[in-house]
Amino acid sequence: MKERDMQGQGVKNRSMKGQSMKDLEMKRRFGWLSRKMAVRSLICVAGGILFYFAAELSGASQEGVESGILKRNRQGGGDLGYEFLVDGLEEQEVLASVLVPEQKLSKEQLKASLPKIMETLCREIKGENPSLLEVRSDLEFPAELPEYGLSLSWESQEPELISHLGVLSEERPDTAKEVLIRVTLTNGLAAEEAEIPITVLPLESTVSSRFLEFLSGLAQQKEEKADVRLPETFEGRRLSYRSLDSSGNEILLFMGPLAAAVLVLKDKNDEKLRRKKWEDGLLADYPDLVSGFLVLTGAGYPVRQAWKKQVQDYKRAPKKGYHPVYEEMEITLNQMETGMPEVRAYGEFGKRTGLRCYVRLVSLLESGVSMGGREMRRHLETEMENAFSQRKDLAMRKGEEAATKLLLPMFFMLGVVMVMVAAPAFLTFG
Repeated sequence: MKERDMQGQGVKNRSMKGQSMKDLEMKRRFGWLSRKMAVRSLICVAGGILFYFAAELSGASQEGVESGILKRNRQGGGDLGYEFLVDGLEEQEVLASVLVPEQKLSKEQLKASLPKIMETLCREIKGENPSLLEVRSDLEFPAELPEYGLSLSWESQEPELISHLGVLSEERPDTAKEVLIRVTLTNGLAAEEAEIPITVLPLESTVSSRFLEFLSGLAQQKEEKADVRLPETFEGRRLSYRSLDSSGNEILLFMGPLAAAVLVLKDKNDEKLRRKKWEDGLLADYPDLVSGFLVLTGAGYPVRQAWKKQVQDYKRAPKKGYHPVYEEMEITLNQMETGMPEVRAYGEFGKRTGLRCYVRLVSLLESGVSMGGREMRRHLETEMENAFSQRKDLAMRKGEEAATKLLLPMFFMLGVVMVMVAAPAFLTFG
């Protein structure tokens, strides 16, 4: 009795081992997807929220007012608003709101900083010109210098050549001409004046300048009309236009969840494609597998040895193409060699594949093991005929799928041809 119990326990342990191997194999194939999808989704959502709040809150921190001190921003930092509660004025706390102007330079500080300020100004006002000694396009006169908290006013010595706004006249001198620009810097406490010499050069004609000049004249024409039609070509060049895009920080908040959703859909689609490829590989290998069993069992091999023989031949042969059925057969062979009953191992193989043709094959093999191989050969011959017919149907289905995938490029090409045919007519009547 004790020996029988030990044998039963051994069979149970071997069965559990075979089952655990199956679970590990399924986890290895498909189990990592859900874990990976969850981690990537969380990272995307957290990243979107983090970028949003970082963009919204950067530089917006304030110190508290508990110490009784309201700090000013340094020059260029802008005015600083405070909201706080005041206790002691009345029975209830009073809400106070105050705007503290930024710190300003004194007259002595402004005078001491003037050389550095003028160096900055000369660098900023040149615009697209290489330097202030080679001025061919408009200058950029800023109204303020935020980093110093200064307001600026400009005056040109020759406004007929260059205006107080830095705009050059369309009529340029024939030779280089020097013009003085006077700038007044003030911050409410102090003021300073300085002069900047510039050299205006004769106008250099470019395609861009000619187009901008043409565009300016076009906008002044036919002012009674509701719109201005931009040209499609200029000097033989075909033109296209697009608006300046603007985006806010709020888009960052939605990019994380959107990316997570896209990744989830992509992983699900990849899993579906892998599963389809796996099943197509099983169906493509089925006729050869049945043919192999028919030959080996006819040569006197038992079912288990025929199974092992096909797995070994596959492992020794050079790998060509995708053949998942032999990988699954190797798992089943390992299960049988670790103690799982042969009939049960075949049944597990049929469950893993999940295809009707393999379920039929497993049924034939199980009957061959249990009842002998007298009738199995006749059934295998019939199954082989069905298998090759099934392979023919699979090839036809693949051809139909390929033809369907070609429809979209064909429609696209048809649309391109229609545009090419219709475009000259529209251009002619336009």
